[in-house]
Amino acid sequence: MQALLENQSLKEQIAQQTQLMQLLTHQLATPLTALGGSISLLAEPELETAHQQEFLTVVQQQVSRLKRLLQDLMALRNLETGALATHHTGLCLSTLVREVLADLQTTQVTCVFSPELPLVWGDRWQVSQVLVNLLSNAIKYSPKDAPVELGAEVHQAGWVNVWVRDHGLGIPAADQPHLFERFYRVQHRDRSTIKGTGLGLSLCKLLVENQGGQLHVESTHGEGSCFSFTLSIARC
Repeated sequence: MQALLENQSLKEQIAQQTQLMQLLTHQLATPLTALGGSISLLAEPELETAHQQEFLTVVQQQVSRLKRLLQDLMALRNLETGALATHHTGLCLSTLVREVLADLQTTQVTCVFSPELPLVWGDRWQVSQVLVNLLSNAIKYSPKDAPVELGAEVHQAGWVNVWVRDHGLGIPAADQPHLFERFYRVQHRDRSTIKGTGLGLSLCKLLVENQGGQLHVESTHGEGSCFSFTLSIARC
């Protein structure tokens, strides 16, 4: 009986690894194809300057896409293997949010913090990565200049709830249970031109859970989404 269980477990692991490799291959194929085509065209001796700049822009975009994919994969691997160094400390959320918004260089985000919000307990880099991913998604899946709300308040004894709310495309109900799966992306015509790796939300979930919190989503297709996560209050 034990041998059968171990055999079944091994089969499931192999199936998961096979699926992961197939998804990763698919994620790599698109930017590599675009890079190959653009570089070949750039080698044409009679290519006009305007077209050169156009293809150079494509190269830069695809290199950035591959870089983000690699960074997300490394962070996921380090989280799962315990290799990601975690340094918990008392964090001022409003200060951290100002730093994140300065890096994103956006004016779409409105901050709504409850008065006298306490310090939270977490890793500065990891919490900032969660905020960057959730805010970037909210902006990416919203109409240009549409408002995005970032808020935080004491949720219950010992915990602060942080949320990012947008009024963008929203997520179909059938897709919501799969949002935090690795490489999962919603396939719908209203977002067919929006690019992504499908790793951001799965990374966010692991990072939040690494702080001891939980990540949730509420969304209505066509109306918008609200992603929220919890962080424990720092003990002085």
